[in-house]
Amino acid sequence: MERHLYIIGNGFDLHHGINSSYRNFRDWLYENEPTVIQDIEEAYGCCDDEWWSDFENQLGSLDILEYASAVASENVPDLMSDHCDRMWNDAQIEVEQSLDGLYSDLRSCFRNWILQLNSPREDKKIELIREGSRFLTFNYSKTLENMYGVPSAQILHIHGCIDDNEEFVLGHCVGEDELRKMIIVNDPEPPSDDDPEAYEQWRMEMEDNHQLHQQLAEDAAVSGVASQQKPVKKLLHRYKDFFDSLYDVTHIHVYGMSFSEVDAPYLNMVAQIARDAEWEISDYQGYCEMEITSFIDLHKITNYKVIELNTLISRLQLEIDFPAN
Repeated sequence: MERHLYIIGNGFDLHHGINSSYRNFRDWLYENEPTVIQDIEEAYGCCDDEWWSDFENQLGSLDILEYASAVASENVPDLMSDHCDRMWNDAQIEVEQSLDGLYSDLRSCFRNWILQLNSPREDKKIELIREGSRFLTFNYSKTLENMYGVPSAQILHIHGCIDDNEEFVLGHCVGEDELRKMIIVNDPEPPSDDDPEAYEQWRMEMEDNHQLHQQLAEDAAVSGVASQQKPVKKLLHRYKDFFDSLYDVTHIHVYGMSFSEVDAPYLNMVAQIARDAEWEISDYQGYCEMEITSFIDLHKITNYKVIELNTLISRLQLEIDFPAN
């Protein structure tokens, strides 16, 4: 008996004419929340089209360390002040408060933007097998429910849904330990061991003069960035029963996924459980060819085909009723 699983990504909504790209989000921010755009660019630097097209992963960018360094340079403790000890944390506190405010505003704006997205186009409707199928969607919209009539009991909105009161899952895939390993320390090289006095002076400078306030500010920035990591492991555990139930799936349809690193653990889990399934993967104009090939090779999938969603547009949309003579 055939069992179908549909894995739905943002490309599915884009196919239906919904303006749900991250660049659309940027444009919405410019029009409705320009101060949030300013805060993003102050923290992360110049955010061009490429940055926004990879928005979630870019939230984990260490470019934010330049922001922390700038804050530290504006909050250098006055060593002559009686209150100097209190000043070491000024930059750290400013970075923490600024990033907390930025991420809170960003998530609030993201939800407001999702809630006002336009409706899908009927002429873009594709053929889906609803009966007995399961749906794993990464989208917050209800395109499956409202346009295709898929019962909500058959759908897992793994990152949240517009009807839920919970915060949407949004973020990058890099943990705090990994972020800290990526930091390049540009301290001066120590002097030769042949000069013990110079070496001791260097050591003291590194302890006392390696700008403790700057280090604290950078630590706060890294912690802030790390806080935006998607809780993938928690979600896989939370929905373990759903994933375990996929053992008997015979056909897997992946529509509109970019196969990015941030969502790879979910796809890997499906591939490990439904080992004998036939895969049908959509790829818009070959945009994800390399990522799809890597995934196929990794899991040694031999029974698959790559298609474009336009080829699946329902035949009912293509039928034309001619008036009788």
